[in-house]
Amino acid sequence: MTIDRSPPISILAHLRHELRTPINAIIGYSEMLLEELTAETSNVLSIDLQSIHDRGVKLLALVNTLLDFPEGADDKFNLDSSKFKQTIVPQLVAPVRQVIASCARLLLQIDKDLEPDLQKIHTAAHNFLHILEELPNFSERHLLLAIHEDHISFPIFQEPSLPVFISEDDTCPKEDSGTILVVDDNPTNRDLLSRQVKAQGYRVETAANGQQVLDLIPTGGFDLILLDIIMPEMDGYQVLKSLRDSQWRHIPVIMISALDRIDSVVKCIEMGAEDYLTKPFNPTLLKARIGACLEKKRLRDREFSYLERLGKANQEITILNERLQAENLRLNAELEVAKRLQQMILPKTEELERIEELDIAGFMEPAEEVGGDYYDVLQHDDRVKIAIGDVTGHGLESGVLSIMVQTAVRTLIENEETDPKNFFAALNSTIYKNIQRMNCDKNLTFCLLDYHQNRLNLSGQHEEIIVIRANGEIELIETIDLGFPIGLEESISDFIASTQIELNMGDLVILYTDGVTEAENDFGEQYGLTRLCAVAQRNYRESARKIQQLIIEDLRCYIGNQKVYDDITLVIFKKK
Repeated sequence: MTIDRSPPISILAHLRHELRTPINAIIGYSEMLLEELTAETSNVLSIDLQSIHDRGVKLLALVNTLLDFPEGADDKFNLDSSKFKQTIVPQLVAPVRQVIASCARLLLQIDKDLEPDLQKIHTAAHNFLHILEELPNFSERHLLLAIHEDHISFPIFQEPSLPVFISEDDTCPKEDSGTILVVDDNPTNRDLLSRQVKAQGYRVETAANGQQVLDLIPTGGFDLILLDIIMPEMDGYQVLKSLRDSQWRHIPVIMISALDRIDSVVKCIEMGAEDYLTKPFNPTLLKARIGACLEKKRLRDREFSYLERLGKANQEITILNERLQAENLRLNAELEVAKRLQQMILPKTEELERIEELDIAGFMEPAEEVGGDYYDVLQHDDRVKIAIGDVTGHGLESGVLSIMVQTAVRTLIENEETDPKNFFAALNSTIYKNIQRMNCDKNLTFCLLDYHQNRLNLSGQHEEIIVIRANGEIELIETIDLGFPIGLEESISDFIASTQIELNMGDLVILYTDGVTEAENDFGEQYGLTRLCAVAQRNYRESARKIQQLIIEDLRCYIGNQKVYDDITLVIFKKK
């Protein structure tokens, strides 16, 4: 395997790393023992335990001070020199021997439950002395490591193998605290760190080497990894690189090492580590760093969850949009068919021109693809039937209903039904039953004008009818009492009435739907009946077609850029 190697480790950095490992055990286990002492035993044993802890701290300070040299100068220092043996080694030996002596006394007094931890301190102190005794061979072994190892590894001073021990009496983890993977090839370090983390309320699992990490990661939901750098076969750098190149890159990693070189810290951060802690470390600092990393991960997980949910929502929206587009295409096709049918059954210009006694013009413009307005002009024998209606709403249902009305009206006329009550009763019954079948809430105003021999017979409820006499005078015919909305009730016979209008040459009649009078301008003001009458009165001497065109032009000018909300229908006829 080819890896990105760090700069070579200096001999004193190597030595500081080796000496910090047993110091870490002395400080860490003494702190835990001090916390575990009961009130009855604390006065007797705490003095010796506190002494052990203080000497561990002193040893750490001595290692940091005595073995700290400027970069480049430390490798020239001879560990086998008399100066080193006579000035530095004695300062390190004295406190560690005091630790060993204190441990020996305490092992005779301490409770059996606490004895394993004290034994680990005792073993760590002897390992510290063993490292100092091996100093004459240290330089040679360090050189061999630098030449032959593909990664940083220090297998020289291995401590006796100790089982990882996490007391069942330790603080139970909270349900939402998180699971932390502790990785260290040294069993004592692994045990100590695991217990410190467990004491803070987290769930803990352990791994003894890099390969175990890669095997464990896919099986457990780990929230954080505490990763030692210096391990045989696969070091922490390689593990970190493997994680960052995998699907597990989101798991935060804190590097834990006795190696104190700044280039090692920089390299870990550049490779993606969240943080770097140097052993031995303060438990309070460890707690703060773990808490900060887990909080960042929780925020990241929440963000990933939101993004995942957002992605799923976007997929659903995309699917719904596709369905909506397909539905719109289908509806547009249906509307286009209905629109064509509606336009096909409107009276044609040539039909209107064949009516000898009346000059007639009609106009209908839907607000959408299909309108709910209806008008028709039918000549039967010597009579002319003129109908106008307005279905509530607009769109497909309204358009279909207007077609039904046209068919029903034509059928009744062809069957020569002339009595208004019978005509409206049959029309209403037909439309009412179809509305019930359609399960909709539509209805329509409907007015029927029957012209015969200069007289209009008017029935049905709709808008006011405008009559402009040949002399220019205006009459408004109210229709509210002449009928009832079609399709609203099952029977409307009792509401049907009629009225007659005499027409003389030059008299003008205007029928319209509320889409004309209720059209709004940019200020929300309606066109209104008064303006409609005024435009018609100014131009009443013109032909029906011309009057219709002038009214529509004025209406469009009035509306301007405002949206048209309702269908516009206009029927104008003039007695020739």
